[in-house]
Amino acid sequence: MNSESKPLVAALMVIVIFGGSLAVCFWPTESSEDNSFTVTGEVIGLSSYNQPKLDIKAQTLYDHDIKPGALFKIETENTTFTDAILLKNYNGIFMFDKFVNIESDGYISIGCVGKLIEAKEGSDITITHTGTSERYFKAPHYNEGSTNKRADYASDEVFANFYEVSGGNLKDGILYRSFSPLYTADKQARSAYVNELAEKAGIQFEIALSYNEDSIKKIIESQEGYCIDLCKEGNYVAPGMGYLYFQQKEKTALVLQSILDNDGAYLVHCNVGRDRTGFVILLLQALCGCSADEMKDCEAKAFCNLYHIDMGTEEFRTIVNCTYERNMYLIDNYDRIPDIFEIDWEHVNTSSTDTFTAAYDFCTDYLGFSDAEIDELIDKLCD
Repeated sequence: MNSESKPLVAALMVIVIFGGSLAVCFWPTESSEDNSFTVTGEVIGLSSYNQPKLDIKAQTLYDHDIKPGALFKIETENTTFTDAILLKNYNGIFMFDKFVNIESDGYISIGCVGKLIEAKEGSDITITHTGTSERYFKAPHYNEGSTNKRADYASDEVFANFYEVSGGNLKDGILYRSFSPLYTADKQARSAYVNELAEKAGIQFEIALSYNEDSIKKIIESQEGYCIDLCKEGNYVAPGMGYLYFQQKEKTALVLQSILDNDGAYLVHCNVGRDRTGFVILLLQALCGCSADEMKDCEAKAFCNLYHIDMGTEEFRTIVNCTYERNMYLIDNYDRIPDIFEIDWEHVNTSSTDTFTAAYDFCTDYLGFSDAEIDELIDKLCD
């Protein structure tokens, strides 16, 4: 690994001699691509997001007073990516954000939530500090306000991130979303509460987005609970949907087909009931005639439950802009799914989108369902 610190314009540079060596100190001003810190590292494997991990230690950035919230340009051998946000343990990231992440072992990884940044192991990647993300400081920093203790939350429902999806023409008691009910108690206390609430709500079919058949088999063999019983009885679908969900249309289609083939009430969850769950629920809400405000509130409520965020706050508005707006934009513009890197996500606006038509066309033209099938799905969910 090698690094290069470029001089800063209008910076105060102080050179101090210690034991015959030079220490160069900078008084930093606002950075730009022409006057910034640059470091090059080698790809040494994959991160927990299955994207390139570098041999750069976070301390290299800290030594130059670069902290989470900084913006970087990323240069691989073939492509340049701009406006990647520096994060620690993925706190403060939203779908389709590019990032430079400080992993738990102190090394740096790069990536994008929603599309892979590809780089071969052993290849060089250069990251350049270009400024500061204003958005980062308005975003909820995941897990900082989250605990695994029921007493820290207002109700069982909030703790379990369990709530009914309502609005538009949706039937009462037909559609719910939640944290995963499939964790063991020692790993996640929320799961037991989800199981109790699911039984109380009369859930008949479980849509376990982030699970696959192998993981469900292991859960059935080792765990007990209402939602585990649903799995044992075959009343579930487990599509193994990853965080690249817009690029996994066959898995989205499998979810919709499972609703057509099974009666509700339905419970949709992934791991925490936030991103993948939010996308599927948004698509169903739009088909069921929910208003934009109803969908925005439902989308953001998961974050409010998980991270102690109040409705209507700046953090709440940031969540809406980075979840509802982005998901609805791609539902309405599915032809741009391959162009995720090129979309200016900070300025996407769907206020004029006909959300029902967008969702309907997404299901028929993109996912491949017939009009009759989508009309039948709507009938199952709506009055």
